[in-house]
Amino acid sequence: MSTNFYTQHSKNFSQLLEHGKNFDLILYAGDKQDRKEFKVHTQILCAQSTYFQAALSKKWLKKKGDRYVFEKANVEADVFEIILRYLYTGEVDIKKYDGSQILKLLLATDELDLGDLLQFAQNYLIKSRESFIIEQPVRVLESIFRLESCETLRLFCLNEICKNCTHLFGSNDYLTLEEDIFAQILEQDKLHIKEVELWKCVMKWGTSRHPGLKTSPTEWSKDDVNQMKKTLATLIGHIRFFAMPADEYYDEVRPYKKLFSKKLREEMLQFIMLPSRKPNDIMAKTRGKPLNSRLVGYSVMALVAGWIDSMNTAYDEIPYEFTLIYRASRDGFDNQKFLKMCSSKGPTVVIAKVTNNPSIFGGYNPSHWNSTGSQYYSSADNSFIFEMSDGKSTAGARIGRCVSFGGWSYNGYGPFFGSNFYINQQTWSSNISGCNRYGIACSVTSGTLEEYEVFTVKRQG
Repeated sequence: MSTNFYTQHSKNFSQLLEHGKNFDLILYAGDKQDRKEFKVHTQILCAQSTYFQAALSKKWLKKKGDRYVFEKANVEADVFEIILRYLYTGEVDIKKYDGSQILKLLLATDELDLGDLLQFAQNYLIKSRESFIIEQPVRVLESIFRLESCETLRLFCLNEICKNCTHLFGSNDYLTLEEDIFAQILEQDKLHIKEVELWKCVMKWGTSRHPGLKTSPTEWSKDDVNQMKKTLATLIGHIRFFAMPADEYYDEVRPYKKLFSKKLREEMLQFIMLPSRKPNDIMAKTRGKPLNSRLVGYSVMALVAGWIDSMNTAYDEIPYEFTLIYRASRDGFDNQKFLKMCSSKGPTVVIAKVTNNPSIFGGYNPSHWNSTGSQYYSSADNSFIFEMSDGKSTAGARIGRCVSFGGWSYNGYGPFFGSNFYINQQTWSSNISGCNRYGIACSVTSGTLEEYEVFTVKRQG
């Protein structure tokens, strides 16, 4: 017969850490105001970490009275406290920590060679702090890009950038990216962004490294051109020039022709004059088709696509083409305009956002909208409505599937999903007191719309 007493032993070691009885090492973690003192035991640290086996060699340690002293200023005190509790007890609780703190924990565990804790922190960051990775891709990539132990996080971050390019290129943060990191992003085949927009981002990155450079390339000196050639030599090779429409190439790329080799300029001229003769190389390869939405990113529509197919999870690769046919800020918050532009188009997805509220609301009509002027009910059972915390990720996603009828068209209204939500001009309303046809209530019952969009849904291939 055998048993174990891990729980009791863990509790005993926890008390040893808390009270510091018989400690032989004073460990200082953090820097300046964050600095904190821990009374620890070298034998425990060395038994658990090869890093400490080397770092706590007595010939390298200083003494303070009869105790040894070790400084770890590059690891914040609260992060080191998590690590010490892990080393002493095997216990880890990071639920209260945000993405930034968990990233710091990840970097510290890599340095301290704590593989199990590193993998735990990496997986937790991906699964439970996804929004942090999506919203701060530059910080995450710059922190872990060269760490072999963080390969899983690196690939996850690159994949999220492909799905939601606006999080990277929507601010100037990407201008701080090192060349090799930016190059790996440009290598991705599944970047959902127009190639011409990617080219503009590359040029902005390049010119940011030469603050005195004039805006127009026609005003560049020979030295300016040579400097930019050197700066962009690697990145230019990752732009899919021959996947651009000819007009975009002519307007946005051709003015910078002096940056290109003679061979590339010749191929580009051929591309304009004989578009069917695209070179058979990376510059002609197409990427993922960008989603034309101001409200949501790829990950949101990947989940909506899953819901359309009665799944509870998102697709990695969306099997549908979502084509924008109506945008209220562009086409007008006008019910008649909506009916004119969206009627008889087949299945559609409606996405809406109320002013001064980050939540995203939407609905799927698997039938079609009707503009005959009479009341029209769609009886499609696979209609649904949904709500998300914001348009950047699928955090807080809720779905309500149709339990009665799918949609209602009437000449006086815009998109109408029963009483659960409907749009009238620029007014959003949700009132289920009379009838709840989708099983969920929207968190906002009324308000002024900031935007709404309508997409047709067509299966690819």
